[in-house]
Amino acid sequence: MPKSEWKAETLLAGSWRSATSVLLSNGNHHWVVDTGMPHEAHLLVEALQQRGLKTSDIEAVINTHFHIDHVLNNALFPGSAIYATQESYDWCCSLYSDLVDDNRWEQMVLEYYPQTLEYDHAIEHMHQMRKFTLRWWDRKRLGSHSQHRWLESHSLPDGLEPFVTSGHVPGHISIVIPDGSQTTVVAGDACLSRSEDASILTMIPRDREQFRRDRKQVLSLGKRIFPGHDVEFTNSEN
Repeated sequence: MPKSEWKAETLLAGSWRSATSVLLSNGNHHWVVDTGMPHEAHLLVEALQQRGLKTSDIEAVINTHFHIDHVLNNALFPGSAIYATQESYDWCCSLYSDLVDDNRWEQMVLEYYPQTLEYDHAIEHMHQMRKFTLRWWDRKRLGSHSQHRWLESHSLPDGLEPFVTSGHVPGHISIVIPDGSQTTVVAGDACLSRSEDASILTMIPRDREQFRRDRKQVLSLGKRIFPGHDVEFTNSEN
């Protein structure tokens, strides 16, 4: 598949509480980056239908990472390969398993987010995230193990380049689509929104300084940016 033929368009526009889902197309090859939440399943199906596509037409899914708001509609695509890093999968699954522990979750979450107590209202925020987890977390929605193609040992097709951006969670990836001066980046949560200080209902970064560096690097790579929780925008600096 020629590199120049990959095109990206929004399926689900990200917002302060919902993750962006992006369709990548190259001729008859169609891939989806991040699949959103179960209550958005009908919206994702409708967005595909508006483009003349069914879920069975999607060759593969790419998950930027395995936070709940990005992956729980993977099960809509049982015939698709699912590309992601095993590092992100293992880390997020372990996190959510520990969040379910009624007695020790507050202590255990600090193993994943050691900078938690540096944030204002951090404990309150983590309690809200735990309620969110208890309501929605279900590993069955992530797709079957036979679908997974870990990027530690598998490659994306020509024209799609994974870029590791681990400040948000270990193994998080952004997708770079080179196209001359109009390079596109599907950033995932390496770039949450157009505004760096926007209020987004998502997990705090695992590493705040790395997260800031990731955002800067992502913006340096592309002119057209699909952030994880906002509408796409043109990066005027490139």
